[in-house]
Amino acid sequence: MHRYRALTVTALAGALLWAVAMASAHAALPATQTQGNVEYVTGGIGLDESESLKAAEKSYPLSLLFARKLDGKNDYTADVKVVITDAKGAKVLDATSGGPYMLVKLPPGQYKVSATLDGNEQTRQVSVKGNGSAHAGFEWNAKSTK
Repeated sequence: MHRYRALTVTALAGALLWAVAMASAHAALPATQTQGNVEYVTGGIGLDESESLKAAEKSYPLSLLFARKLDGKNDYTADVKVVITDAKGAKVLDATSGGPYMLVKLPPGQYKVSATLDGNEQTRQVSVKGNGSAHAGFEWNAKSTK
């Protein structure tokens, strides 16, 4: 009987630790921001926050990733100006990334995403069909530090 209780207590303690770990990972998700009818979250600085954003991708129709290529390696970047326009050319989001990830809740449709870093603009056409359906990556070449 004591052995059964010990196993039960151990299992409960393990479940509690797992729940606390999952809650802290979820807690690392940056605050949701709203602009007009569009909700978005941006960040990804630090391992906990980036893991939380990766896990949340499936709940957002559009995910964006920003990086610089420096000395042949990708280096995540922030402070990217992002403008999203719909198929009619109407601006639906005008924001600056707080990290290498930006997750955006948009209704299904065709969109143009413009991302600008240090005056260099790139654009991508994306087709949003539902949660987790559209992804776009942006990469800029940085000057070598060598």
